[in-house]
Amino acid sequence: MKTSTLFSVVSLALFASCSSSRYVNYLRSNTETVTTDSLQFNSLAEDFYKNKLFLVGEVHEVESSPKIDYAMFTQLDKAINIDIYLAEMDIAQAYYLRQYLRGSDELELENILKKWAVFIGSISEQYRDKWKNLRDYYAQLPEARKFKLVGIDKTADFELTRKLLTEKLPKKYHKDLPAEKDRLIAWSKDQLSTILEHEKSQFDTNTTNLLENIEYNLSNYDKSRNRDTFMHQNFKRLFNQNQWGSKNIYGNFGFFHTLQAYSYSLAGRIKKDTTLPYADKMVSMNTLYVDSRLTADSNALPRFMQDKGKAFTRFRYSQDNRLFLYIQGIADYKKVTKPNSISLIKLDAENSPYLNSTRGTKVKKLITIWDAYDIIEGTSTTDYAQYIFFVRNADWIKPDTL
Repeated sequence: MKTSTLFSVVSLALFASCSSSRYVNYLRSNTETVTTDSLQFNSLAEDFYKNKLFLVGEVHEVESSPKIDYAMFTQLDKAINIDIYLAEMDIAQAYYLRQYLRGSDELELENILKKWAVFIGSISEQYRDKWKNLRDYYAQLPEARKFKLVGIDKTADFELTRKLLTEKLPKKYHKDLPAEKDRLIAWSKDQLSTILEHEKSQFDTNTTNLLENIEYNLSNYDKSRNRDTFMHQNFKRLFNQNQWGSKNIYGNFGFFHTLQAYSYSLAGRIKKDTTLPYADKMVSMNTLYVDSRLTADSNALPRFMQDKGKAFTRFRYSQDNRLFLYIQGIADYKKVTKPNSISLIKLDAENSPYLNSTRGTKVKKLITIWDAYDIIEGTSTTDYAQYIFFVRNADWIKPDTL
């Protein structure tokens, strides 16, 4: 037998796409499929809404992602009134985006998002449309029900951070504010905490907290490259500063950040932090994709996979791809859903088989193109997330420049 033939046979045997009747029978009773743009999910039970922290995980570069974020947030807000929207952006970006949601046009949306860590969100109309829709939604809310958008990510836009400092610090300090990133970090370490202590009586509580949080993020910027570490620490600081214990909180993040089983992901850190009250009061709703497309930087792909001559490639993305990314048990999800749809799957209902296995989560691959997380021994699928948005046949996020 030729080597190539043997390789194909072994591959097919290893990643056989068989569904399991046990899992399919469970899914038929715990899956809601939506085929319209409204994305209203009616299967969420009363117990779901009793959580205090709701996290939605996505692959940013798929066109369904901003739609699911907006739909899930507004559904939760209408049902239980979300107090805090956690954004995967830094303090200054979130501050000015919050002003934008409130109706300010001082800064154009493009300038607020231009250095957003979610890169596709900084160069696509589809993400800008999400924020525009959220602004319209915010405007019609009564004052008592208005939410607060908060950024907890590591500092990404130092120009916006400097602008915010000039707005909040007394004018006498402005001339000493460096414009360059490394010098601004050094200035924060050397001077900002002293300035805040000296001028504290001039600030209200919100301004003091804001400036202290900026100082913390700048002064600690070089201590860790891990964004999840920063996001956890920022979340914890804000929780304590603002007494969030009774608040309903929603967050939208990249897929990995919302996986609860790990000790090093944002969700895992929050869940395992005994000083926070979320061990049994948080839910992760993560997204899986088949027969879809995503936006890929062409330079990050092997040449034969690139859209020739294009800066970005409309890349085939399917988590049942036996070469690049294959989720064991994904055939079960496909069995109970339809093409061109988004389905909400509850994984942790009573007697769920996902409570005691890693089917539907464990990843296999032969060629590494996309990062895949490793399953921790002794864990099950529901340790990582309790719900799945199962997306079929979604398109890419179209970038501004092709």
